[in-house]
Amino acid sequence: MKTPEIRLAELVAARLCHDIGSPLSTLTAIMPQAAEPAAHALLSETAVELRQRHRLFCLCFGGGDDLAWDDLAEALRGAPMAHRVRFAFGPGPRHLGAATGRLVLAAALLAAESLPRGGEVRLAHEDGAFLLRAEGRDQVWPEALLRLVAGDSMDAILAEGPRWVLSPWVWSLARAEFRDVAFLLGADGGAPALRIAAPA
Repeated sequence: MKTPEIRLAELVAARLCHDIGSPLSTLTAIMPQAAEPAAHALLSETAVELRQRHRLFCLCFGGGDDLAWDDLAEALRGAPMAHRVRFAFGPGPRHLGAATGRLVLAAALLAAESLPRGGEVRLAHEDGAFLLRAEGRDQVWPEALLRLVAGDSMDAILAEGPRWVLSPWVWSLARAEFRDVAFLLGADGGAPALRIAAPA
């Protein structure tokens, strides 16, 4: 019988293979025409995209390096949804460390997933908590995250498959740092912000 930890690891691996596979497939397809100017330009562009995505995934899912707040914007250039979602940063702590940096990056990717038609993810740090606001047409937070915040079990969420693995990943990272994950209703009636509170 698989433990939740093993199942989560399997889903993360499946998700990584999927998100790396897209630019890798492009590279493979255009390699035979690499000498042609148009193909060469696309090859170079895709290689940069793959390198940026690899860097982001190393930070978000691997052991990672210590990160500063100012490092996050550069790392998120490798986000699979970077072509349709912009990341904006308010003031934040100068030093995050590897674990907290990994958590914030994963949460930023999760917020971007809530914007199927594109938009903006705004990250801020207020009163010791990280706040992520996703704004755009048809914005909706993943059901898996809503269920976790409402108290649903991790086993039930992991049964959903790799498509929604960022929700349990963020949840697990937050729990490992003794942080609370909740939604904060906006005063203007807009979409709720994701709030990751300081360790208790």
